[in-house]
Amino acid sequence: MAKQQRTQKQTTVDHKNGNGYQQEHTEVFDDNLLPDATEIQKLKEMDPEIMTWLKARAEKEQDFRHAAFNHRTTILESDVKGSIRINTMGTIFAFIIIMSGMAFSAFLVHYGSIIAGTIFSGLTIVYAASLFLRKKRNMSNEK
Repeated sequence: MAKQQRTQKQTTVDHKNGNGYQQEHTEVFDDNLLPDATEIQKLKEMDPEIMTWLKARAEKEQDFRHAAFNHRTTILESDVKGSIRINTMGTIFAFIIIMSGMAFSAFLVHYGSIIAGTIFSGLTIVYAASLFLRKKRNMSNEK
């Protein structure tokens, strides 16, 4: 029913800048749900009711493809929602940790430990900045 062809070709390329490989990958898929007209004619000669059977099979195949596509879309949507949820929770917890660190620094400064409070505040800010910069760097490396 379906015409499929898959070829792979690798050649060595010599160039003035050096040697290398050139790879060629070709795929041809004629994924028809029904056979071609000559094949249908031959099948109809053997069984006159073959057309109703072929139509039913084509409809079932199409329903399956639609269901598989919808399932794949649902999986992708849940993956994106999960990533958004994780990023949101990470941002919220980072904000809570930073604010807690700043509040503790203010507490230390208020009760006379000015140097310890200043150092703790500075370390909190540096740690928060490094977290966000690391996140940005990881996101740019993934692209």
